Amino acid sequence: MAHGRVQLAFIGGEWSGREMNPDVVSAIARLRADNVLSCGQAALFDRVARRELVSVRLELRAFLYLGVLLLTSGVGLLIKEHHTEIGPWAVAIGIGLAAAACLVWVSRKSAPFSWGEVQSPNVAFDYILLLGLLLFASDLAYIEVQFTVLGPNWAHHLLVVGAVYLFASYVWDSRTILGLALATLAAWRGVSLSLMSGSLWAADAGRLRANAIALGALYVAAAALSVLLKRKPHFEEVFANVGLLLLLGALVSGAVRDEITWRLWLAALLVVAGVVMWLSFRIGRTLYFAQGVITAYIGLVRLLFEPFRSGSGLPFFLAALLGLGVLAFIFAAYRRMREP
Repeated sequence: MAHGRVQLAFIGGEWSGREMNPDVVSAIARLRADNVLSCGQAALFDRVARRELVSVRLELRAFLYLGVLLLTSGVGLLIKEHHTEIGPWAVAIGIGLAAAACLVWVSRKSAPFSWGEVQSPNVAFDYILLLGLLLFASDLAYIEVQFTVLGPNWAHHLLVVGAVYLFASYVWDSRTILGLALATLAAWRGVSLSLMSGSLWAADAGRLRANAIALGALYVAAAALSVLLKRKPHFEEVFANVGLLLLLGALVSGAVRDEITWRLWLAALLVVAGVVMWLSFRIGRTLYFAQGVITAYIGLVRLLFEPFRSGSGLPFFLAALLGLGVLAFIFAAYRRMREP
């Protein structure tokens, strides 16, 4: 029993309470006296229980992420201000060498490839990887701007970047890079459609929705296959969350913005959202469930406002009541999914 209390108290190197727990301190002493814990283990647990040792892993990650953003932003500003003095070739080669140095370091530190989950060798690993890939993407963008390698098909460099990100996410087992890859591939489709329409901001809304639905369905299918085939099954949530955002977002866009066929879009939205809620409830995925409920709520609000085009305040009151009901529903479902 005492051993169990110690295990509950020490989660991932971090004390779960805020003050010293005398029960846990005494339990650690008893476990050490009974030789259940070694001297080193007992000393470590005792320091944690007395709040003398706390985890700063989250803070380190936040600072490392901020450092990556500041470094890449600084590189961009340096190039913007001094690229004429430095020269385009020197800039391109310099950024490329910096990206290569990051990726070589990552390759040397990484564990052997596995289709299962691979732990990062240290806290900086994912951020050095992120920095190297962002520098790689920046270098490609700079080369395209300076030398117009792809010409009018410049949007295809997003496809190249997305493919490299996707490959790197599997090789070095990074969910952060996977999310970046999926977002970049989605951006490639959006930008490509815009350029086909003659302007970056003039893409046909219907085609954008169709592409978002197709890409979202593809990502959801990839999530299911990751689990079924046991190929990086922990990537499932990244694939599914991005896929659902695209799929449900496109359906919401049709239900809210399309004035001609909005009823068909709304029907499709409610059916898909219902399926998402049902499946996510069965497999215990609260975030998927919340996405389904919230998008269904938006669609129902659109239906609620349709009869009240005269400016009545009644639909706002009903929408607020419906919103409270949705929050209560999500909370109740969350508690139910968390029950053993």
